[in-house]
Amino acid sequence: MLPVPPFIHRTQVAGETIELPLIEAEGGRAIALLMVIDRGMRFVERAGQALAERFAPLKPDMIVGSATLGIPVAMEVTRALNIDQYVILQKSPKFHLVDALVEEVRSVTTRGVQRLLLDREAIFRLQGKRVIVVDDVVATGASMAAAMRLVRRAGAEIIAAGTILSEGQEWRRALGRDADLVTCLGHIPTFTLHNGVAVIDPASDSVSGQDQEVGAD
Repeated sequence: MLPVPPFIHRTQVAGETIELPLIEAEGGRAIALLMVIDRGMRFVERAGQALAERFAPLKPDMIVGSATLGIPVAMEVTRALNIDQYVILQKSPKFHLVDALVEEVRSVTTRGVQRLLLDREAIFRLQGKRVIVVDDVVATGASMAAAMRLVRRAGAEIIAAGTILSEGQEWRRALGRDADLVTCLGHIPTFTLHNGVAVIDPASDSVSGQDQEVGAD
């Protein structure tokens, strides 16, 4: 993926301005790329605390995140809520996941079809629990929808979901009524490449879902 002009997109996350590189994507598009593992411990800690503040009134039993970039988000939200256990949905078919629950997913940053895997051992920890699903970014909504399906197949109740950023508006259509469960700390638009320059798609630039209260429309 190559950088494209104007090279940087600025946005706000929980009241703080961050700069994201603009990277060429497939289909004549570009994305403002958030790589949480490259932004340092303090950034993820602040994001986790901000999400936890919004979720604390719901008194969740468990946090669920998705590998790979959702792992630090899940850990920091869990820590900030003073919960001991969390569950990670995997994407690599490790030997202990041969009998895992599986959902297919297409990611905007990954070519082809991926599989999201829930270790059957984790089913017993999720069953009957009040769960919040978290990730770094919700874009197409495919990853979040697959995570929600797995959690519900495990017998848990999803009381909320949260991400650091929302990207565009496609995720709302993909999640349907579940979109109302999602809280995002910030928003980025989608971009179209015109003569090699990343231009914001106007319909994607709404921030109506940014930094919203849990359960708000």
